[in-house]
Amino acid sequence: MIVVTGATGGVGGTVARHLSQLGVPFRMLTRDPARAPQLPGGEAVEGSFDDPDSLRRLMGPGDRVFMVSLHASYETRLALHRRFIEVAVERQVGRVLYLSSINPGPEAKFTHARSHGETEVMLAEAGLSWGAVRMGMWAEQIDDWFDPDGRITGPGGDGRVSLTYREEIGEAIANLLAYPERDDREIYNITTPESVTLHELAEMAREVSGRQELRYEPLTRDEWVAFRLALGRQEWSVRGGLGFYDGIAVGEHDVVSDDFQRIVGRPPTPLRTLLEMFREQLLTGVKPGGAIGAIED
Repeated sequence: MIVVTGATGGVGGTVARHLSQLGVPFRMLTRDPARAPQLPGGEAVEGSFDDPDSLRRLMGPGDRVFMVSLHASYETRLALHRRFIEVAVERQVGRVLYLSSINPGPEAKFTHARSHGETEVMLAEAGLSWGAVRMGMWAEQIDDWFDPDGRITGPGGDGRVSLTYREEIGEAIANLLAYPERDDREIYNITTPESVTLHELAEMAREVSGRQELRYEPLTRDEWVAFRLALGRQEWSVRGGLGFYDGIAVGEHDVVSDDFQRIVGRPPTPLRTLLEMFREQLLTGVKPGGAIGAIED
């Protein structure tokens, strides 16, 4: 059986939809089965990462499992991830594919990348068959980079960044789950086919949208943190966002991969095309202060 966690979320829901389109039966974990997507081939199971008994009902010997990464503080995320992995070992699942981030590890500037790295270590040490499908920042949230004045203010220097299209990473994960012969490695990076500086990202967004005020105008690190906290953001989330920009500055997010094409059989969507797809968001969807800093998986 194929198992999908986070089925009511952006990535898990996309994975489930693509599995249904492939005609593959699957089971979905959700806190509220009534909210689970109604998809041919899909069965909703009530539960969560903090309920080990529900995880035992969800997973069985030989299952191929998509493990979503939880959006939570560092300590909470790791504790729940560990619990999930322990139950997966107990239930003798066949394979776990984990939603990770590009360039994870203990030295990463990006706090979430450090917890992703620790989760990958947990999986490796658990003795499971596992893989990590690594993402960048979501292309769907391109409008979140800009504040009401049209500025990208994060202190990312001249570093380069690629993005990830949620639709494509969900399709890639579904194909890896459905076709084990395509799932032949431990690490996959699903990114746009190019990386850009924040100056270039703002310029491209300006050209696509026609909004001449869009620009990269970074604050200092202290100014950015103070601004975010003044908006009422949680400190752990703000610190995570600062780490994201610190990571851009040192090249952590300058990752470009052809893994999507190797898995699915067609190239990933170019960044400019994605901006054109989400042009309306650039025109109307700007959020107060921008949302980068409240990183969502």
